[in-house]
Amino acid sequence: MRIGLFTDAYYPEISGVATSVYELRNSLTEAGHEVFVFTVSNSEVEPSDYSEINTYRIPSMPLITMKERRIGIPFLKNYMKIIKKLELDLIHTHTEISLGNLGKRAARKFELPHVHTYHTLYENYIHYFKIPENDFTFSLVGKFVKNFTEKCDLIIVPTEKVVESMKQYKIIKPLKVIPTGLDLDKFQNIDWKYAAEIRRRYGIEQDDMVLISICRISQEKKLDKIIRYFKKLSQTTSKIKLLIVGDGPARNELEELSAKLGLTDQVIFTGYVDWDRIQDYYAAGNIFVSASQSETQGLTYAEALAVGIPLLVRQDACLKNVLYHKQNGYGFSDKDDFINGYHFISDKLAKDPKWGSRSKIFSKQDFSDAIISTYEEVCLAVSSYVGINQI
Repeated sequence: MRIGLFTDAYYPEISGVATSVYELRNSLTEAGHEVFVFTVSNSEVEPSDYSEINTYRIPSMPLITMKERRIGIPFLKNYMKIIKKLELDLIHTHTEISLGNLGKRAARKFELPHVHTYHTLYENYIHYFKIPENDFTFSLVGKFVKNFTEKCDLIIVPTEKVVESMKQYKIIKPLKVIPTGLDLDKFQNIDWKYAAEIRRRYGIEQDDMVLISICRISQEKKLDKIIRYFKKLSQTTSKIKLLIVGDGPARNELEELSAKLGLTDQVIFTGYVDWDRIQDYYAAGNIFVSASQSETQGLTYAEALAVGIPLLVRQDACLKNVLYHKQNGYGFSDKDDFINGYHFISDKLAKDPKWGSRSKIFSKQDFSDAIISTYEEVCLAVSSYVGINQI
């Protein structure tokens, strides 16, 4: 098949959507399909990079309220000509703004099957737009999503949590749950010497227990809670560090909070790190932590498990089939439960250093098989519908 992927988030950007689309593109290509990616420009990417094969980078600008994110400025006439020449069999959109709209318009114009993956629960990001968070603004999110998806042939969502959100939006289009699969080879191929070097670089001793967070450092990730919980935890145990990997708009605020709480020597901020080494950063930690409830899937949780470290995370509906409470981690509900969870996991690891590392992870191959099967079903259904209409 000749497949067009349309997204405002793509490699080398670090985000769940960017990772999901990049892994999808690679999986489909490895399965023998021709994949064409339409995405935003990025000055950090090399034109010779593998990611740029059949990739169309559209001029873009930073979002006013999220400057590390970009929005494309597609010149419709120019790109419609390109899309027409590609003779695509199917369009798969992954964002609802500029590039998603380009894909949506192209699907309608060229009468192509249109699949959309809904990745982002926008109600968790309203604060970026400096408007009140209330029932009215939440209803606007539903109307926005419903308007974008009304002509789609199928909507893919990563978890049942998102199915429930789509019901609240009053979406009536067919839905299918397909989580993003991981490249298990990447996350199980650890450079242990490099992981040890990471610990040395940040002054982490061999017997320190490292709680690690890997994410975009932003308000919705609730790292302020993790830092406050960590402060309380540090009063109950010694030899612990909190390693926060990533960058984002809340970093300065969180560094100030750490200093205010007297945690400068225990809470470590690495800043942005190279995606090619991300598995080694996971391996530098002992327990993965998160208090976020904004995730639609939580790829980082699965990545941590794939590396072999257990989870200490806020209970959330997106973690069904990922977190198995007291089997591969601990789902906490509040500060005291976080502390109880840490001691539970710490005791388990003292008895068995590999505790929690035997999780079954939805793989890149599982993901590819499910997506390809879905594409085939959609194409068949659309062709049958067109055939009936032509009779």
